[in-house]
Amino acid sequence: MIRIFNSNTGKHHPRDLDEMFRLRKRVFHDLLKWDVSVRDDWEIDNYDDANPLYVLSYSDQTGRLRGSLRLLPTLGPNMLDDTFPILLGDNPQVRSASVWESSRFCIDPTISQDRGSNQVTIAAAELMCGVGELGLSSGLSHIVTVTDVFLERMFRRMGCPGERIGEPQRIGSVYAVAVAWEVTTGLLETMKAVAEIGGSVLEQPMSLETARAA
Repeated sequence: MIRIFNSNTGKHHPRDLDEMFRLRKRVFHDLLKWDVSVRDDWEIDNYDDANPLYVLSYSDQTGRLRGSLRLLPTLGPNMLDDTFPILLGDNPQVRSASVWESSRFCIDPTISQDRGSNQVTIAAAELMCGVGELGLSSGLSHIVTVTDVFLERMFRRMGCPGERIGEPQRIGSVYAVAVAWEVTTGLLETMKAVAEIGGSVLEQPMSLETARAA
């Protein structure tokens, strides 16, 4: 199940955001050793001050947080244009009302082996399908992300290979790459078929506009 929070609604669910920021620290700082901003037990940066949407995946059986990601409109501050423009190659900045950026994609390492029969991590597939549903309901054309080549391979296994915007670049300890996905019904259906997901993954239907204004 996917729940969506913004900065305002998150104030009414402090435990959910606390668990998310703690998960981000465990994944990006403790496990992957990325050069990220840490505040006590949280991984949090300046993009979290830009009224992002947080997409959180919970277990239907236990209610436990399994993974999360962050969404930002590319018309405002975003990681690809403002922090990692080297990943654009010779392409122009991505600034469009119909393109949003996904970032800080992470899965709880303790349940990373919670996979379907096709070996796709259930929480990862649910997060991507949630973004697909939001994108379709909002009339988006594309989702872009900065990721590493390992996660890029995982996205391919999930049925959403995307298209590289530029060539991979060594950033810190990883090879990073910018990827764009076209938001289509066909792509969402493919992802759900690969992950064996039936029906909507969202707790309640919504668009990015309504989610951000809540």
